[in-house]
Amino acid sequence: MIRFFVFCLLSNTVVAATDTLKLTEGSVSSAHPLATHAAETIYRSGGNAVDAAVAASLVLSVVEPTMSGLGGRAQSIVRTQKGDFVGYNGMTEIPKSFIKSTDMPSSGYSTVATPGLVALLWNMHQQHGELPFAELVRPAIDYAENGFALLPGEVARQTSVIESISADVGMQRAFLDAEGAVTAVGKILKQPDLAKTLKRVALGGADAFYRGDIARAISDDMDHQGGFVTQQDLSEYQVLPGRYISFAYRDFTIHTLAAPAGGGLVAKAMMLLSYFDMTSLDDARWATTVSQALAISIESMSSNYYEKNLDELTDSTWAKQQSKRIFIPLISQKTRISDNNKSLPPGTDWIGAPGAHTSHFATADCTGLTVSMTQTIGPIFGAKVATPELGFAYAATMGGYLRTGLQNPGERPRTSIAPVIVTQQNKVVMALGAAGGIRIPSAIVQTLSRYIDQGKSLSEAVTAPRVHPLATINKDNERVIDLSAFDAEMDGPGWDESDILYWQNAGFKVNEISKSASFGRIHAIVGQDDKLVGVADPDWEGSANDPVRCSE
Repeated sequence: MIRFFVFCLLSNTVVAATDTLKLTEGSVSSAHPLATHAAETIYRSGGNAVDAAVAASLVLSVVEPTMSGLGGRAQSIVRTQKGDFVGYNGMTEIPKSFIKSTDMPSSGYSTVATPGLVALLWNMHQQHGELPFAELVRPAIDYAENGFALLPGEVARQTSVIESISADVGMQRAFLDAEGAVTAVGKILKQPDLAKTLKRVALGGADAFYRGDIARAISDDMDHQGGFVTQQDLSEYQVLPGRYISFAYRDFTIHTLAAPAGGGLVAKAMMLLSYFDMTSLDDARWATTVSQALAISIESMSSNYYEKNLDELTDSTWAKQQSKRIFIPLISQKTRISDNNKSLPPGTDWIGAPGAHTSHFATADCTGLTVSMTQTIGPIFGAKVATPELGFAYAATMGGYLRTGLQNPGERPRTSIAPVIVTQQNKVVMALGAAGGIRIPSAIVQTLSRYIDQGKSLSEAVTAPRVHPLATINKDNERVIDLSAFDAEMDGPGWDESDILYWQNAGFKVNEISKSASFGRIHAIVGQDDKLVGVADPDWEGSANDPVRCSE
């Protein structure tokens, strides 16, 4: 029997556990070390992988507020101890009173839809959690109330939009000091308003957020500021079943979620790759094949935005026909061997492209319970507005951000977030997902192919250089692709000039990208040799706990 210490996080003190608790063996990989630490704390307290996921999610909402938060959306997929899969759709929902105009902005109150994150976490916990929900909120309350040291990436992102957040009273109050400046790197940021909101959620669960004082504060603020979300929208919000799909790839089964999640893009790209002997391709030809498969997958969004027929996403007839469009150049004389010593350079681009901002994490315990979850508020700080007394930014949903859909009231516009779990012979092999806008499916597909087709370790697969097809959105809000054009990652252990020359000689147009964190950020867990091993993308500030050996 094991006696150990647990954090008493509401008071930010450490107390000895008065009861002997059962230690849960579990793994976590997340976008921030404090979220990883929170999940570890929950495991030590006897919580399972879902408990750890709830804690990690809420801590990310506090310590990485430019990327996700209580005002945002999420999708998660859970593999139960029995081997069943359950998906959760906690996407933002367009309010009933919303009226679309031709000059809609990309941020502001008019872009705010009904948040879904809190409802998703509550539902997921009610169905699969073990510890009391209030205990899972405590780490987030602690970091909001007592503060935490800001990492360089978060400071860079906040600074990049300081003009916008300075224009909103709620954002000023939550994130700027008395002089109107962002908290400096390594300095402590406290969020007392958010701490109060989290305490209400800890006590009242989802009802506190969607039907209590929080809901009234949201509705009143929206009414005064020209927003559309009402108390009725909040009270009627429901977590919908995630649109679960699974398909075979080689000897593995890949499980993910379709629209409004982006798992359908992963499925289509992997189905296309299944028609090629990816193990026989050198890295340069592998890259062109993957890029074209991703391009065809992304292109399909314009004609199949809602993905109403899930069978179409894994249709071998479609994949076989479309695979004929993929051109594989003549054999390259050079085969890359990826360098696994990637480190973050001083000039890391923590800001990136608009819309490439999201948090992903994965948790798994030794019972087989596994969670892959992605949460976001859209671009940096989402709609860039916050209700002053609540302390969190709202996601941007309507208007110029998610503009490829019709944006009808009651809809949940699709994004690229794509939580994935991989099994083999009904055992979990991997749980993964990514951040990075449309490059989320791109990063996932390449990691899967590196691992499955090329036989790389998960760490090598995550670190290896990536490509991404050039895709634009035209005046009709349709995605347009060019099969012969792609971006290539040149930083870290990136592609080199001989790769570029080979691709150009083969007729491809290549855009060299030398900015870190520009090709998606993977966070994943792999199960191997009775161990759970977490891997955090070296292109970000996240972390994973030490490998866990699962005892019999």
